[in-house]
Amino acid sequence: MGKFSRRFGTAGTALVAMALVVAGCSSPDDDKSDSSGFESITIEHEFGSTTIDSEPKVVVTMLGSWTDALVALDVPIKAEYVTEGYSGENNKFEWTPAHESEVIPYLGAESISVPQLAAIEPDIILAGYLGSEDEYKRLRQVAPVIPVMQKDAVMDSWQDVTLTAGKIFGKQDQAQSLVDDAEQQLTDFKTAHPNAQGKTFSFGQLNAEGQIGLIADENDPTTKLMTSMGFVLDPKIKEVAEGQSRVLVSAERTDLLDSDLLVLWPLGGDPAAFDALPGWANRTAVKSGATVFVNNNNASALSNPTVLSVPFALDLIAPAAEKIPA
Repeated sequence: MGKFSRRFGTAGTALVAMALVVAGCSSPDDDKSDSSGFESITIEHEFGSTTIDSEPKVVVTMLGSWTDALVALDVPIKAEYVTEGYSGENNKFEWTPAHESEVIPYLGAESISVPQLAAIEPDIILAGYLGSEDEYKRLRQVAPVIPVMQKDAVMDSWQDVTLTAGKIFGKQDQAQSLVDDAEQQLTDFKTAHPNAQGKTFSFGQLNAEGQIGLIADENDPTTKLMTSMGFVLDPKIKEVAEGQSRVLVSAERTDLLDSDLLVLWPLGGDPAAFDALPGWANRTAVKSGATVFVNNNNASALSNPTVLSVPFALDLIAPAAEKIPA
């Protein structure tokens, strides 16, 4: 789900990060890898619930936020499915520490071979977005599956994923500490960049046809992350989107990019492509230098934030935030 371009076609789909419901979880003080004291955990999710009766030893992940949470918690991963072409150089994000796992590039849940997955013999599949209940049921034949936990959403927050991973693997205290540390870094960012507080931002993607795709949803993971840094989604974009989570506009509408901060993703890979847009040089952030260009290898730090990518995203945004005038 890190791919803005793939999700852009379904403009009505919102990426919502909200609280999950976990019932019957073990004691917060039970930080241990020994499964002898494991208590059954039932995790509510968009397709019902999944009960985990014993501590999973063979783990498969299908989303960067799950992978990063487990790596940060020192939980071994047997195999991780990564989105082909959007998972970092050599299918490794630079913010994720080196770890042992089988990396399997794929193009969405529907492309996963059940026999291949079954051959891994997983105890649990930490999946995230699957697209449909049919895909969930297909993968559930192999092992217990955790899809998106928040109903009516396509992505859970990095906080919820991290804390849930802590509950599943008996590392609640460590998980809470990881979340607290990342949130403190967000607070420190706001203190260090007072001129950025309350200023507008836009996240735009320039496609090969010269059209500009813009996030227009307050509940999008990118918006939520940028908001936690102190920015606000430019209201002009929300107005044009008329309730949609994404809006696609022509190259002539660079007036919609007249925000205090611009985060831009040229799909062709060359930031210079924006220079050809009408009125580009007159945009507020272009004149101040408050622009950030992302690419296929790092855009996921914003569009699919994880407990490990949040500090990376802060470093990515900081140089532009420093250029925003008071």
